[in-house]
Amino acid sequence: MKIVHVTKYFSGSGGIESYTRSACKAAIRAGHKVSIICSSGTKKYSRRLEQGMEIIELPELATAMNAPITNPMIKFLESLRPDIIHLHIPNPWAELNVFLYKIIHRKTKIIATYHSDVVPYGPIMNLASSLRFFYLLPSMNFLCDKIIATSPNYVAGSLALRMSKGKVHIIPIGVDIEKFKPGKNTGRVFTFLFVGRLIPYKGLDVLIKACGILKGSGKRFIVNVVGDGKLYKNLLLSAARAGVKDRIKFMRKVGDSWLPSVYRKSDVFILPSLYRSEAFGLAQLEAMASGKPVISTEIKNSGVSFVNENGVTGIVVKPNDEISLANAMMKLMDDKKLRLKMGASARKRAEKVFDEKNISKRILKIYEY
Repeated sequence: MKIVHVTKYFSGSGGIESYTRSACKAAIRAGHKVSIICSSGTKKYSRRLEQGMEIIELPELATAMNAPITNPMIKFLESLRPDIIHLHIPNPWAELNVFLYKIIHRKTKIIATYHSDVVPYGPIMNLASSLRFFYLLPSMNFLCDKIIATSPNYVAGSLALRMSKGKVHIIPIGVDIEKFKPGKNTGRVFTFLFVGRLIPYKGLDVLIKACGILKGSGKRFIVNVVGDGKLYKNLLLSAARAGVKDRIKFMRKVGDSWLPSVYRKSDVFILPSLYRSEAFGLAQLEAMASGKPVISTEIKNSGVSFVNENGVTGIVVKPNDEISLANAMMKLMDDKKLRLKMGASARKRAEKVFDEKNISKRILKIYEY
């Protein structure tokens, strides 16, 4: 079969990018021809072969609703003539292109992975999100053949998924349990870890405040923050104001080959996200596969606490609550037995539920139904 993935970006380190690469590689191993159409993130166009995949990156003209607007994708879809288009939602411009192509080419199957809703911030975003529903809901119902959701929690909270429930299959995001695995932690100082983009919904300001509380109690620790984003300079200032500049190390970008060792050298992983924009939290899953307990937040109708089981693989706290977060951090610092027990349970859950190889097989079955 000819399979074309249509997504925002392909080369980044985010959860959707990792998910897309995993699905593409599995399809190639199964003998399918795979192409990807996405934004380059720049004004440049490129078309190349990489590990058996044809990657078409279109110039990014602008962004809307936190998604790229590129040159029209129709002509590229016309030239590829796929049997299946795997559409990654949310991505409004790409959605319009793919649904228009489906109207013209009715035999092409559309498989959509619904990663998250567009969570509006402010009146303009709210209006744009409402207008998008006028085409998205009927298109998902009448033009998509199958829809993949990454957790039952998100299905329960998403109007779009609830209204398309007859087509929805729950397949979580997977993790490479051979790449991310437990190992010896040689660090001398207790280390918390955050991995992700430095953007508002990740809740890093709350983590900084919690570090201030922890430092005030006399605890000796460090927090490694891996990732980059528009809040980098603001977070540096916040850390200085909170008096924890010496406790938080902003590592910015870490190479993909080095990331597993960063997880292994940590003691506890923290995902302090605030909103349903955090639909799943792949980074916490990478930490779990590495045998680390996770502190995450209870975001209503998000898949974050579906991944991290409270009291089993880690601790789930209220979002935007630095006191609850600091208490959870202190608890895992003080109780080594609990920390190791939760870390072992986290690894077992990653192996049993989220093994990337098994997840990829389930996606291939959706293609081949």
